[in-house]
Amino acid sequence: MTTFVGLDLSWTGRYETGICWLEGESGSELSCTRIEASVRSAQSLAEELAAVEGPVVVAIDAPLIVTPERWVEREIGRRFSRYKASAHSANLDLLIRNGLTAGMDLAHALGDAGFALDAAALLGGDRRGRFAFEVYPHTIHVRLFGLSERLPYKPGRGRRVAMRRRVLGEYQSHLQRLLAREARGVLRNADVTDVLAPETAAAARGRGLKHLEDTLDGLTCAISAFLAWRDPDSWEVLGEATNGYVVVPRERDAAES
Repeated sequence: MTTFVGLDLSWTGRYETGICWLEGESGSELSCTRIEASVRSAQSLAEELAAVEGPVVVAIDAPLIVTPERWVEREIGRRFSRYKASAHSANLDLLIRNGLTAGMDLAHALGDAGFALDAAALLGGDRRGRFAFEVYPHTIHVRLFGLSERLPYKPGRGRRVAMRRRVLGEYQSHLQRLLAREARGVLRNADVTDVLAPETAAAARGRGLKHLEDTLDGLTCAISAFLAWRDPDSWEVLGEATNGYVVVPRERDAAES
């Protein structure tokens, strides 16, 4: 049995991380065994992942490999700026100075535990390995949901609570349709049903908005781990394994959308 894990990682470890675990090897049998947002350290996450038996694929929203030569954010901007889905640069000095090293810490710990941090083998069709790779949910949403513009569900200037609730509701609907199409077994989980329920977004306020956002991003990362494992030709690497990279869905032809 293969385990697929999605982590919307808190870069400091002081805030909640969105966590989702899936198990199975086909969309119909895939099951969700855990979905939550909780405060976890990089070391505790690494230890838990290392203890899993069998193949494991982990998709993580956080900078994992960062060097002064990292240029993947520029490439994301080149390809996705027209969708308003550019990414902030991961500057090594600033990350260290501000204590935002949880992604690098997790990558180091997983590497020590035998996880491959280079996605090449996974996207080459290896289904029996243990892999961890970086993702950026906005790129996943744009391509898997077929969006013309990113979903503005995160806090920002002019984004009132009512707007964020509405956009989180759109996010839920897109994920519901994606799961029904690609991994309907996941929808059997009662916690997933609750996370995707319109009333959950409609009632969210304060920290509840961030909690829901993190949980949905964790689910996005987990389904991405499964889809990259199942259909590796439909995914690609932007950047370089040695300097920092992000795995994104390939752009589909209009006829496939």
